[in-house]
Amino acid sequence: MVTGMTLLALIAGAFIVPALLFVAGLPIGKADFWLAAALAVSFCFIASRKLAEQGHTTVFAVSAGLSAVLFLCGFLVSGHFYDLSYDGQSYHQEAIIHLAEGWNPVYDKELALPTGQSIWINHYAKASEIAAATVYKATGLLEHSKVMNLLAMAASGLLSLAALLSLRPERRVAAWAVAFLLALNPVAVYQSFTFYVDGLLGSLLLCLLALGTLIVMRPGWLLLAAYTLAMIMVMNIKFTAIGYAGVLTAGLLIALYMSEQFAALKRLFRVAAIGAIIGVLIVGYNPYVTNTLRDGHPFYPLAGENAIDVVKNFTPRNLERMNRFEQVAASYFGVPMGNSTDKKPTQFQWPFTFTAKELPTFAETDVAVAGFGPLFSGALVLALIVFALAFRKRPGITLAAVGVVAVLAVSAFLNPAAWWARYVPQFWVIPLVGVWLAFCLNGSRVVHAAGFALAAVIAVNALLVSGIFVTKQWAWSEQLRNQLAQLQSVPQPVKADFTYSWSNRERLKAYGIAFKEEKPLSCSGKTMTLIKSGTTLCVDNRSMQAKAQ
Repeated sequence: MVTGMTLLALIAGAFIVPALLFVAGLPIGKADFWLAAALAVSFCFIASRKLAEQGHTTVFAVSAGLSAVLFLCGFLVSGHFYDLSYDGQSYHQEAIIHLAEGWNPVYDKELALPTGQSIWINHYAKASEIAAATVYKATGLLEHSKVMNLLAMAASGLLSLAALLSLRPERRVAAWAVAFLLALNPVAVYQSFTFYVDGLLGSLLLCLLALGTLIVMRPGWLLLAAYTLAMIMVMNIKFTAIGYAGVLTAGLLIALYMSEQFAALKRLFRVAAIGAIIGVLIVGYNPYVTNTLRDGHPFYPLAGENAIDVVKNFTPRNLERMNRFEQVAASYFGVPMGNSTDKKPTQFQWPFTFTAKELPTFAETDVAVAGFGPLFSGALVLALIVFALAFRKRPGITLAAVGVVAVLAVSAFLNPAAWWARYVPQFWVIPLVGVWLAFCLNGSRVVHAAGFALAAVIAVNALLVSGIFVTKQWAWSEQLRNQLAQLQSVPQPVKADFTYSWSNRERLKAYGIAFKEEKPLSCSGKTMTLIKSGTTLCVDNRSMQAKAQ
C-alpha cells in the first residue's frame, strides 16, 4: 500500500509541482522533478507512520527503497525503447520538448508548428506531457521520461494487491495473481514504451478503484489524500477522464452510503469537490480555463464551435450504423485490426479463437478493433458464466461485484467510442472482477473451476499481447539505433525532412548528427527513411562505405 501510494505521489507530483509553478509564471526547471521526488518521500514517511501498526521505520525504508528501485528499473528500460508511434512522434514528444525548453502554456503564446499538430499541443490536457517533461528537464534524456507509464502500472498493481488483501487477507496467492493481471492491461502494455496517454490513464483509473476499495475498508484522511492526487492527475490526462473520475467517485460515494459510513461519505464528498476545483481551475488552468477564455469551451477543439470529431475518420464503416452497445460487441468479438482510415468493416471472430497472423497487430500502439487482446471476447463469455454461477451460490456478494462492474461499464459507455479499447482502458477490469469473485467464494468447485479457467484465459491473453509487443518494439528500436549509427558516417550536416516527426531532431542530436532541414528534400544520392517515422534524410552511400572500410 505504502509503495503504491509513493509511486502515485511521484507521478502526480511531477505534474502538480510544475503546473502550480506555471500559474506563478515560472517554466519547468531542473529542480521540479526533485521537488516531486521529495514530496513522494515525505508522503511515504507519513503513510508509513499512519498506516503501519508497528515497525513503521522498516515500512518506510522498504517502501522508499522499493520505489527507488522500481523508478530506476523503469527509467533504464524505457530508455532502451524508442517511441515509434505516430502521435508520440508528431505531438506528444513535441509538447514535452517545448515544455522542457521553457514554454509556459498558461501565459505564453500558443505554439505554431509547421507540422500541423499545434492544435493538440495547445488545447489538450497535458498532465502526462508535463510529468514527462520534468524528467526530461532533470536528466536531459527524452526517451527515458516514458518511465511514468511503467511506474503507473507498478502503482496500480501494488494498490490493487493492497485492496484485494484488505477484502480477503487469507487469499494471498489469488490476490497477487489478480493484481498482476489487473496491472497488465493490454492498453497499458502496448503503450508503455510510447508517449500515448491512454495506458497511463488506464493504470491511474485502476489506482482510483483500488484506493476507493481501501477507503471503504479502512477510511482515513491519508487514503483520501492519495485518492485526490490520483483524481487530479486523471482529470488532466484527457478530457473524457473527467467523466471517468466522476463516475468512479460517484460509485465510491454510493458504496460508502450502502455500508452506512456516513462520516467517511461526507469527507470524501468535500475532498473530491476540492480536488475537482483544484484539478480544473488551478493545476488544470491550461487547458480548461484557457480554452474557455480563448475558444469558448473548456473541451475545445473536441467540443464547442467548429468541434473536431477525431474518431469519425477511423470508425469501421459497419460500426457507423450501430449504437455504442452494438459497436462494443462488434469490436471486442471481432478480428483484431489496427487503427486505419480505410474504414474496413469489422469481422466476427468466435471467442477463444485467433490466428498467428493476427498477433503482430498488438505490436502497434493503437489497436482499434479487439484492442484488449485476441482472447478478451472469450474472457467476457467466461466472466458472464462465472457471475451466473456465483449468483446461484451467493447472490449477495455477487450483486456487490456486479455493482463494481456496473460502475466501470457506465464510465466506459459515457464515451461514444467505447468500441475502441484505448479510449476506455477501464473495460479491462470487468472480467477480472469475475475472477476475484470466483476465488473468494467458498465451497463451490464449479465456480472455482470457472474462475481458474477465466484467469488462465486472461493470463494467456496478457502474455500474448506483452510478448509480441516487447519483441517487435525491441527489434524496431534496434533497427533505428543501427540507422542512427550509420548516419554518423555520412558527411554532415545531413539534409532532413522531418514531416510530422520533428521530435526526431532530438534523436539526431543525441547521436551527434548535424542536420539541416530542407522541405521539400532534394538529394543527389540516395535517401534513408527512419523506421516507422516520417523523417527522411539524404545519405551518400559512397562516403558511408568508404568510412566503414
